Amino acid sequence: MGNEEKVTGIAEGGGGKELHVGSVCPYRTIQAAADEAQPGDLVMVHAGIYRERVAPPRGGLPGQPIVYRGDPEGGTIIKGSEIWNPDWQSAGPGIYYGVPDESLFDDVSPEYVDSHNPFKAELSSTPHGRDGKREVERQGKGDPNLVYTCGQVFVNGERYFEAPYPEEMEGKPKTWHYESSTDRIYINFGNLNPKEQQTEITTRRRIFAPKEVGLGYITVEGFVMEHCGNQYPTNFWAEPKWAQRGALGTEAGHHWIIRRNTIRLCKSFAIDAGYVGFKQDFRNVKGHLIEYNHIMDNGSAGILSCGSVDQVIRHNVIVNNNTLGFIGHKRYEDGGIKCHFFQNGLIEGNYIANNQLTFGIWLDNQHPDCRITRNVILKNGRAGIFLEMSDYDWDRVLVDNNVIMGNRENQIYMHDASGATFIHNLFANTPGIPREPSGNYSFSRAGRGIFIKQVTQRTASRNISFYSNLFLNHDRSMHDINYPEGRSGPKRGDYNVYDTQVGARVFCINRATSTSLSNSELVDRVHMDLGAASPGKSTISDSSGARLTLKEWTAFWASHKQDFDVHSLLNQGSSASYNPRTHELTLNITFDPGQISSQSPDRVGEDFLGHPVPQNGQALPGPFQDLRQGINRFKIWNGLPVPETF
Repeated sequence: MGNEEKVTGIAEGGGGKELHVGSVCPYRTIQAAADEAQPGDLVMVHAGIYRERVAPPRGGLPGQPIVYRGDPEGGTIIKGSEIWNPDWQSAGPGIYYGVPDESLFDDVSPEYVDSHNPFKAELSSTPHGRDGKREVERQGKGDPNLVYTCGQVFVNGERYFEAPYPEEMEGKPKTWHYESSTDRIYINFGNLNPKEQQTEITTRRRIFAPKEVGLGYITVEGFVMEHCGNQYPTNFWAEPKWAQRGALGTEAGHHWIIRRNTIRLCKSFAIDAGYVGFKQDFRNVKGHLIEYNHIMDNGSAGILSCGSVDQVIRHNVIVNNNTLGFIGHKRYEDGGIKCHFFQNGLIEGNYIANNQLTFGIWLDNQHPDCRITRNVILKNGRAGIFLEMSDYDWDRVLVDNNVIMGNRENQIYMHDASGATFIHNLFANTPGIPREPSGNYSFSRAGRGIFIKQVTQRTASRNISFYSNLFLNHDRSMHDINYPEGRSGPKRGDYNVYDTQVGARVFCINRATSTSLSNSELVDRVHMDLGAASPGKSTISDSSGARLTLKEWTAFWASHKQDFDVHSLLNQGSSASYNPRTHELTLNITFDPGQISSQSPDRVGEDFLGHPVPQNGQALPGPFQDLRQGINRFKIWNGLPVPETF
């Protein structure tokens, strides 16, 4: 699609001077070197712990970036926290408190409309299951006195969990509470003596980000960044105090390279790579490359981006984010990767797994000419990929050669989104889980491999294609697609393989269309569309729509003048399993893949492993072109080490 060349063509250095930062170097802080750095310079930061907010005052130039580089041997850590040793006072069994000195909170900036002190900044939305002050304001329900802060507490490197009320700490070690009326921070140390522990409190709301908008040609590589106290970006486009600002942020800049960093343990999210909000001009937000980073254990999301053009996100490990469990009303800015207005973007070769109660990849509100390819997307708390809010003709978004397995609700979820083509993917192992373990959230979408519906009248859900994909082991249905009328328009596909038996009713039409249909009205329509092919309304009727066999499914779409699964194959017994320690995917294939070969588009030139995709009508279904009948084993991850999150 051209965007790889545009981004990777950025020069790595400009022949400038080197500025060394470290305990025995000319510069003791990164900021001191940043203040001096000019286009073409390298800021070399030696191993050590740096407790500061780095705010580059200027960017580089084409061919002369300013490069910030951590020690190649590792150990260059920038923290948003300070060690805190107050005069501890007892407040009950295991619970102690202190009052932090205001001088600890040194990240002072006009960008913080509420407070530069994370403990004094209220979180814009409360986590799942804790409707509080903000939810009362928005929905009229919840506890008006319940608030969370942007603060964090770490004891001996371990993150403790915030208790909105002091009584919630009783009998619960590893919790803490901030009392706004006294500025006291209470911590339940359990059986530990607080004087003998290393306690750190988050004192900065960002770690590496300019205060100036629109800087370009900056490279940040080789750092560990942790303990940021940033905000959850509810309505970031309209509320200045809730702007979309990550621990590492480009502040609506352009042509940044963010490479080989570890960004973890943020209160909210790790990286912002676009427009952050409140009427910023994001027309020049373009050309970012985000690659080979570990992004993990953050409160809401990994990477958030808005308005970015020609952005490449590749070869990252993005795991165990949304640890605070943001889900539900006005808790929409989370996920492994979430991008708004993602234009001509590329998401390639990432490992995205175990992100809690959220989506692996979420593209929202326009994503023309983007591509999602060769990613491993596993066991995320909702769908593997969520596409939302777009209205395009056929083939404007390409999703190809991905391994998408075990994501909790669906492998693909779409609403009010159009123009996507899914080709040569593995969609496998959608569990049928009716409720989240706490019982507080209903997973009504669970068990569907593909789920498409229309929610509003703002955009459309049409012109969506599925070709040469493998569908294996979906508890409820292979497809659950809305009735094709109006904005909920046509869909198509072919040469797919479905792990099911002839006669199984695993192809569903739902009533979430652009018009209001009752379930009985929907069943009546599907029955009439099928004509002589209908087995009767009582046979196809289901509590959420109409359930069809493959033969009926094909006839239904033919009645709407669409070819869908005319040459696809039903074959029960094939299976997929994955070993997260060896990264070996085992596919037990009980059919001959060669019997369902097809022609692939020219732009799908390589499969998941980089092998050529035949362009002579002999392309095999799924993401592996050397797939054979029997047991197949593929090493699907050879990239960065993956923490054990399974």
